[in-house]
Amino acid sequence: MDVRNERGRGVHEVVVGEEGELRTEVLVAALAADLARTTSGIAFIYDALHRLVTRLDLRDAVVVVDGEGAGLQAFHAGRRGTHTAWSVDRATRRDPGLYTDPVLLDPDTAEAMTNLCTIALRMDVLAHDAGHDPLTGLLNRRAFDELLARAVSRSVRYGWGFTLVLLDINKFKALNDRLGHLAGDDVLRAVGRGLQSFLRVGDVAARIGGDEFAVIVDGTDREVGAGLAARLTATVGGAVTDAGVGFSVGSATAPDEATDVNHLIDLADKRLYAGKGR
Repeated sequence: MDVRNERGRGVHEVVVGEEGELRTEVLVAALAADLARTTSGIAFIYDALHRLVTRLDLRDAVVVVDGEGAGLQAFHAGRRGTHTAWSVDRATRRDPGLYTDPVLLDPDTAEAMTNLCTIALRMDVLAHDAGHDPLTGLLNRRAFDELLARAVSRSVRYGWGFTLVLLDINKFKALNDRLGHLAGDDVLRAVGRGLQSFLRVGDVAARIGGDEFAVIVDGTDREVGAGLAARLTATVGGAVTDAGVGFSVGSATAPDEATDVNHLIDLADKRLYAGKGR
């Protein structure tokens, strides 16, 4: 039978059947167990939609979840874009919830699956926040150190060369004293945006201290840091009037110059401070 039920998430047409209820109960239980083991919340959501569509032979499915810091996010079965009138309506005009075509889920089951997907997305948001600097959006020191250790290990094992670039902002304390800390934060944000836009896919950037940044660049080119510094100087100058900042740079390459993390950082750091002295 068909009934209509409204629970603050739009109207759900519910088709009730013992076989369908059993299949969805088993699916929800299996997904709950999978969620405890997943390493990617987004991958879990798409897998849940795929399994739901396959098990119930649905034409389509969209789940809208609230990722808190990420806001409302819509996920379309099959990782498709929301191009059809049906999917656009569900993704952009509805409250959080699970929407299927045809609608074969009772409201409680739809809510249970939505809750699982919400938890999955928030897990990804928390994992992202734990590894990123909130001001610049770049990796934080802990996450960068882990990636650098893996990069050095791969470079030694497979001969994959890369360059570690350390940068810091010259006279940043004086800038804060002269223009104020809000302007200082704007400078740091501009550096973050600049690094994200300049770097290629596979390169990695991090804020590793107050005014200190680090970059892993594919390939062994000790001059790449000077180019980054010049572009960042122009970017910051365009974003913050009267900032007048410059950068000190130090670079070192692996595996030809160093085959362990500490030696690589020490080389780049010494070259950075040698540059400051000049």
